[in-house]
Amino acid sequence: MARPRITVQDITGMHPKRVAFVVEYIKDFSARRAAEASGYPADAGYAMIEESDIKVAIEKVLQQRLDASHIDAEWLLMEAVDNHQIARQQGKLSASNTALNMVAKHVMVDAFAAEKIEVSTDKDVMDRLLRARQRMKQPPQDETPVSFF
Repeated sequence: MARPRITVQDITGMHPKRVAFVVEYIKDFSARRAAEASGYPADAGYAMIEESDIKVAIEKVLQQRLDASHIDAEWLLMEAVDNHQIARQQGKLSASNTALNMVAKHVMVDAFAAEKIEVSTDKDVMDRLLRARQRMKQPPQDETPVSFF
């Protein structure tokens, strides 16, 4: 099955020289090299990647690459889990821990979410502690005894 390709018509309204810049840029993401290869001064590349039409064109090409490769967040998570398990089985603890760290930071797992809570002042900490203490003093809403038998 042939995969669809981005054509110049997909990047409508762009001068062919600018399309050439996009094509060169997505090869290695070097703005200087892409500018030179497409006939612009090397220093112009950094400004060009900030221009809206070029940003849109780059996004289209990159999205097409992702769609064609079937790589998404879930795939990355499963690959990291597999890498962790394989490294652990081979006794490569450093590689295993690196893969496990990637799993923990993954957006679908977000094991470090609690670390992202920002507390700006000591007063904020005290307020949170006082609210927690008040919750502990309040009687449960449902006072029906619980039995596990």
